[in-house]
Amino acid sequence: MEKDTVGGVGRAMLDRRLGELLASQGVACTEGQRTLLLDHLDLVLEKNKVMNLTRITSPEDALVLHILDSLLLEEEVAKTDGPVLDIGTGAGYPGIPLAVMEDRPFVLMDSVGKKARAVAEFTDAMGLGAVGTTRERAESYAVDHRGEFGAVVARAVAPLGVLVEYAQPLLSKGGRLVVSKGRLSDEELGSGQKTAEKVGMRLVSRETLSLPEGMGHREIVVYEKDGRSSIKLPRPVGEAKNKPLA
Repeated sequence: MEKDTVGGVGRAMLDRRLGELLASQGVACTEGQRTLLLDHLDLVLEKNKVMNLTRITSPEDALVLHILDSLLLEEEVAKTDGPVLDIGTGAGYPGIPLAVMEDRPFVLMDSVGKKARAVAEFTDAMGLGAVGTTRERAESYAVDHRGEFGAVVARAVAPLGVLVEYAQPLLSKGGRLVVSKGRLSDEELGSGQKTAEKVGMRLVSRETLSLPEGMGHREIVVYEKDGRSSIKLPRPVGEAKNKPLA
């Protein structure tokens, strides 16, 4: 039976508020999808009582900082075809909300084993059969999954140049990396651009969005795989972070 609360707060009120938030950002969402999004949030907040999954413990704040924040990527993800990989999924954001909205396979990646196991529990409980999980690192995963993904998504898990390098061997030709950043310096953007030029990726768009209720802003940066890398990828685990290409 569906619980009438999420994290101790009335579900009906949260459902109305979530609908308002998504509508304000032009995100179309059915009642059934909102139910799943709130189910996921409730699972996260319950699990967070016994392990550190998120610092956001207020259900009201999580509507913005987890659910809406994740779905700000959907417009760009929807422009691609094929499976989607979420690098550094943590508690399942942005991957699970995107999987609720998109009828396609997803893989949620987190190198912390207990987080990957928790996310697998969430997807099983939610009945998301097309969503898999892995605790492999992006570099090692790419060896056996080269070119499999139409989109790779990430929320602030690594510098932009590192994410570009991670994504390139995993993406199919024309596939896109969609990244959400809270703050993006000119230096980080420049590093991402230099890396992209070396590995056969190109910057498609950069958009700045304001979160509701003064909760900050997001920059959505999109790269497309449009050529071959001049460097053999993937490099060994750790080199992208420790020896960046730019």
